[in-house]
Amino acid sequence: MWIDRVDRWLDWLKWPVATVAVLATPSLLWSSWKILLSVPEHPWNAGTFLFGLIAFVFMWRSYLHGTRIGKWIIRAEHEFTHLIFAVLTGHRILSFRTKEKEAQVRFRGKGNWLITSAPYFFPTSALVLFLLSLLMPIRLLPWTNVFLGIATGFHVVSGYHETHRDQDDLKQLRWPFCWCFLPAANLFFLSLLLAVALMGWSGLIELFTHGLELPKMLVETAFGSADRSSTGGGE
Repeated sequence: MWIDRVDRWLDWLKWPVATVAVLATPSLLWSSWKILLSVPEHPWNAGTFLFGLIAFVFMWRSYLHGTRIGKWIIRAEHEFTHLIFAVLTGHRILSFRTKEKEAQVRFRGKGNWLITSAPYFFPTSALVLFLLSLLMPIRLLPWTNVFLGIATGFHVVSGYHETHRDQDDLKQLRWPFCWCFLPAANLFFLSLLLAVALMGWSGLIELFTHGLELPKMLVETAFGSADRSSTGGGE
């Protein structure tokens, strides 16, 4: 069955991906820092993004935290993210329901680590709200950044509440893998949301360009030192 093959291939890639994530973390930190430094250059976009983030945090702390609807929203987004990655990896969805303390997504096949880990790094709410913002009238385009700010706040809050030692998904993934992969994955997507909010689609290019700067500097430093050593030795 080809779905089982996809799962086996992904299982084989699990630790190589985690290794790449660890190696990429310094570059991710560097690119994130560069994006943060560019905030003063985009005051309107940064302000609307920050407004959405603060608005959600205020709403959560004041009205949603600890309530049944708050728990349901987190669970619904969590399970919908499992569903998205199950579909993306070729699994047929058998049922989708959400309850407060129970996983309700069922799909054909045994699944893979990408489906299991997806809710802990992928901001599904940002994707949904971004698509919703595209339906807004032209005069309300700043709402795109507000929605991205709301989604970022939700992603941070839901990640905080769902990442704990008793979480079955994380036990299944194993904690060493979680520590290797999830910090880098979250850093990437949070930086991505901020970059898009500040600069639109060109923010993607900025993020990846900055991500390549640190490896480039290290290579230039290494080869420059080697060239100087070689020149010195010749004298």
